[in-house]
Amino acid sequence: MNKFGKTLIISGGKTDMNFAKNYVGNNSFDTVVCADSGLDTAYKLGLKVDFFMGDFDSVSSEVLSLYIDKKIQNSIDAQFVKYPEQKDATDTELVLDFVLENKPSLVVILGATGGRIDHLLANIGILLKSVKQNVETYIVDRYNKICMIDRSTVLYKDDIWNKYISFYPYTERVENLKLSGLKYGLAGEDIAIGSSRTVSNEFADDSDMAEISFDSGILIVIQSKD
Repeated sequence: MNKFGKTLIISGGKTDMNFAKNYVGNNSFDTVVCADSGLDTAYKLGLKVDFFMGDFDSVSSEVLSLYIDKKIQNSIDAQFVKYPEQKDATDTELVLDFVLENKPSLVVILGATGGRIDHLLANIGILLKSVKQNVETYIVDRYNKICMIDRSTVLYKDDIWNKYISFYPYTERVENLKLSGLKYGLAGEDIAIGSSRTVSNEFADDSDMAEISFDSGILIVIQSKD
């Protein structure tokens, strides 16, 4: 049973509000969980919040008080969880751990790419937790849709986020990688971490479907645009 269903995590990174507004307007979620100043973003978007969690060192004190005091009408039942400032994980990782414990059917993370590069790298890295639990999880922003895969995958042109599709090894090696239906195919090659061999691909003109298969390893898949 998927207790949380389709879940939106709003992280505390810089968020393009115009994009976020359009995105949440075109997508519905069963559960919304905010990490620290992600609560500011949810407030600006007028989203119903189910949980707000973190050490709250960056959220607006005024906005935080409104939710704690249950003054946001559509989020009166929102649950508040405070973490200590000194901890061994980022707020976003702790929130993802909490969400995964509650069996979501799918997870989307907003606000995970803007601002600090150390947080961006950490946020991409925590996608491995979703892979291990077989939960489809994406980081999205105006320019990118990022996920991590450990098995064969099919992409459809009608569902594609943006023009370019890049594949980057997260493990030391991805073995026997095959790409079909894309402009630059692969018949079966080992791709080592640190290689840009499979960056910036795109759908072939005559293809509506792309197949990605490999024997072992983990791939970061990034759909992006300039």
